[in-house]
Amino acid sequence: MIPPGDDERGAGMTHPGAIAAVAVLVANDHWGKAAWPGLLTGKVSDVAGLAFFPLFLQGLVEVGGGRVSRRVLGAACIATAVVFAAVKLSDRAGLAWAWTLGTLQWPFLAAWAVVGGETAPAVRAVRHAVDPTDLVALPAVGLAWWWGRGRPRA
Repeated sequence: MIPPGDDERGAGMTHPGAIAAVAVLVANDHWGKAAWPGLLTGKVSDVAGLAFFPLFLQGLVEVGGGRVSRRVLGAACIATAVVFAAVKLSDRAGLAWAWTLGTLQWPFLAAWAVVGGETAPAVRAVRHAVDPTDLVALPAVGLAWWWGRGRPRA
């Protein structure tokens, strides 16, 4: 176990690989998919998200006062893989995911609209496709494990 010093909490999210994964995810979702729609850009976002998200979950637990440990990272990796598989295989899970993500995005969309002098939009589900072929990206969770387990030990 890594000592839970304040300087270590959430440090997995600052790994260069995690930062690169977020950059790829944002660039691909905002520009890549529009410029080159198709199979490749969809899978790139899945890989990038799966590589980063377990480290994000681990960081939330750590910053929230949880222990800095590989167990937390392992649980975050498993939870990410299970939820990803569920939303790619199940219409109900996919719909729940689309509404959850839409609800989480709403405060930012509403604030942006109000700052721009517009009326805040209604909460709505994001676009989501149930696609079992996306499961090919699941091994990317291993990147999160690799990057997170390599954190320095005291």
